Amino acid sequence: MLNTRGWQVVRQVAILLLGIPLLVLSSSAENGDSSPPEKVVNAYTLVAEIAIDNGTDIPIEGYIHRVAIPVSGHMQQYLVDIRSDTVSRRARKAFDHEAGEYLELEWDVPANTKSVKHVYFDLLVGAYHLPENEDGWIALSRHPLPDASYLKPSKFVESDAEEIQRLARHIERSYSDPEAQLRAAYLTPQQIIQYRRQPTRGALYAVSARQGDCTEFSALFVALARALGYPARMTSEFLFSEKREFSQPNHHAAEVYWNERWIPVDANLALDPDFGYGFGVGENRKIVLNRNSVWVWSNLFPRGVSKRRGEVSVRMHWRILEGQGEG
Repeated sequence: MLNTRGWQVVRQVAILLLGIPLLVLSSSAENGDSSPPEKVVNAYTLVAEIAIDNGTDIPIEGYIHRVAIPVSGHMQQYLVDIRSDTVSRRARKAFDHEAGEYLELEWDVPANTKSVKHVYFDLLVGAYHLPENEDGWIALSRHPLPDASYLKPSKFVESDAEEIQRLARHIERSYSDPEAQLRAAYLTPQQIIQYRRQPTRGALYAVSARQGDCTEFSALFVALARALGYPARMTSEFLFSEKREFSQPNHHAAEVYWNERWIPVDANLALDPDFGYGFGVGENRKIVLNRNSVWVWSNLFPRGVSKRRGEVSVRMHWRILEGQGEG
């Protein structure tokens, strides 16, 4: 959902920066309609199911499981409550670099038993559209300058690579306005990446091979934004329509820090306007789980469990329920 200015940037990026034909994206802006979508807020419960199979003859005392909490402070969602099955200890902790939070659970698993615990994250998820949404919980609150790590190169975000620096310098020479620069960085993956599902390979691979999936789209945008001097980070998300059950997050997008706010950006889904996502524009069809490629879950067994006779396994399953169901 690009406005007229955004479409001008699309055309200029295609001609000046990339030297390739314009990739036409259908949009209401083509008809001069830049009005925001109707604000729609839905209630969902994201359920994390943790299954521990203790196939040994000895109880596991003090098993620790950590699971990422859907992010707060994102334009599209509000975390209402966290509920869980009964455990002996539950603590809420923060990831490094302001990447979100996780829940730490501890309980005992009897011998020769499969123990299943559930965590319920009650959420409100709403459509958003900048700059129109400036009120209510959907609007982004202002944040101080973020962690310096979001300006540095990292794994799969090779913002210091020569090829990415070259693209960033082209954008700087073409546009002086910060919004135009960031929109150019957002549109660049759409122009040069042919969508293809693949293992994660990152921004530099996307530039050289001209292919990738949602991970490469978001990684390239983040790399370009950092190379331009704007803090940016990737997000891990559950994209849902008919599918409501997952083994792990199935989508990646991004956020960029601009005008003292973290702006959601989804260069990949913008290829299909039916999804309703783009630069500071989104619908209510995703749940953002975490940021900066931190882990989705981790665990810690008491010492000596790995040396026992018998198998011990851990499985996680996620599902999204309509409304805020009972635990």
